[in-house]
Amino acid sequence: MTLQWVVFGVTALFALQRLPSAIRGENRGTFWAFVLIALGMALSIPFFYQTVDALLGGINLANLLLRFVVFAAFLILGVKAAAAFKAHRAGRLIAGPVGFTALGLAVAAVIILFVLSDLPESSAALRAYEDQDTVVAYAHCARLYQTYVAACLAPAMFLYAADSRHRSDVRFSAGLMSLGMSLFIVHALLSLALWDVHPGAWERTLPYAAVLVISIGLALMWNARRLEKKKPKPNPLATVYGLR
Repeated sequence: MTLQWVVFGVTALFALQRLPSAIRGENRGTFWAFVLIALGMALSIPFFYQTVDALLGGINLANLLLRFVVFAAFLILGVKAAAAFKAHRAGRLIAGPVGFTALGLAVAAVIILFVLSDLPESSAALRAYEDQDTVVAYAHCARLYQTYVAACLAPAMFLYAADSRHRSDVRFSAGLMSLGMSLFIVHALLSLALWDVHPGAWERTLPYAAVLVISIGLALMWNARRLEKKKPKPNPLATVYGLR
């Protein structure tokens, strides 16, 4: 529970820090990515979940909303990260026909499995219904899209971080995001391998740790790009004559 609050606080702080820039029309995609990530983290905390779900009828629609928020966050995050790190192939896989097909299938799967599940009373993370096969399948399908985006980005981020031609601060942010994406992939693989096993601490720790690492990497990337734009452009003549 403490980790959830920490990640929520960090992502909410990052979103607030980017609000002035977003109002000026600068890099709004990153701002909305942080807003959605913070909202998703809030909905994973029982206090916020119960409050929102009560407004939606108390039948766990807040959990379905959480899934849609995460899907939207990863779509924006994937597109922005692919563009920032010049991962053009990853960008096409995320924002192209294949990526939107993956998103559509994930959305359809979670809606169908949610409807098929018996969820009469509000329960954060659907903990009270973990004995239902449809709820277990719902949880696995809910991970499909973010795992797909992570699989598209993780290799490209790693290669960018390993390339010494790039600036060290941007390479570091790429490395963090690659690590975070890799944690999502590991979490999904473990969940599938241990389908019938009662989830342990790793079930909650891995995804929240991944979100925290990715958010820090995204914040560092945004800051590096902002500082780069503020640097005065060198005078071409000064460069030619070795004055810079």
